[in-house]
Amino acid sequence: METNNEHFQESKTEIKPKKSKTGLIILLVILGFILIGAGGYFFLDYKHRMATIENEKEYSQERLDAINGIFSVAEYDNIPENYREHIYDFLAHNSYLDGTYFLTKIADRAKSVYAFGDFTDDDNDEDDLAVLFENNDYTSSMLVIFNHKGEGLYIKNFENELPTINAFKVGAKIYENEAKLTPASCGGLMIKTDYRKEALVYNKKTKKFNSHYQYTEDDIKSMNEPEEYYDEGYEEESTEEVPEASIINSINQDSH
Repeated sequence: METNNEHFQESKTEIKPKKSKTGLIILLVILGFILIGAGGYFFLDYKHRMATIENEKEYSQERLDAINGIFSVAEYDNIPENYREHIYDFLAHNSYLDGTYFLTKIADRAKSVYAFGDFTDDDNDEDDLAVLFENNDYTSSMLVIFNHKGEGLYIKNFENELPTINAFKVGAKIYENEAKLTPASCGGLMIKTDYRKEALVYNKKTKKFNSHYQYTEDDIKSMNEPEEYYDEGYEEESTEEVPEASIINSINQDSH
């Protein structure tokens, strides 16, 4: 015959599986909510990232179109993409994209408004870039030199002048500080206007760019010719002193 204690133990044993099953259900429900929440988070994050990528693509395309719009003739095709971006950023930063300054649209001139070279002798393998921007008055211009990072090194305005430029390397024969051809101490830029030619050279001692006038053949010829003096052919006035008595006699005669 079963005792009350044995009956109680059997009842206790039968209840345990029910508690364990209920706990499992609760755990599964909690895990389900966690998975749903995590899935929702990752889905929203994915949607956000995709939207960001699309916006970046649209911005990149707009920027690319704007950059390409600056280089309107084929003569600019030799300018690498990173230097194109430097030019665009300079115009944008200074609010020149409205056409205040621009790159010439004349194909024949375009090849002479930019030049690459080592203009500061900085001992790296990256070229600097010199660019002539034209003003919207179509008679003035601005020279800007960038390094390979897009940092500005030099700016000069030319009022009522539209020069052309080309680069020369260190050691090239130029007139520097005197009317005698000497090897350039640094790579530089030759600037030509209608009336003169100058060499722009960086001076490592003074830490700045200097312009040096480039003499023409006529200049050198004129300096080497002997100076000529011309006699005007006029007669000097007599400075002979007149005796005082003669002056008095002359006055007396006039009075009579």
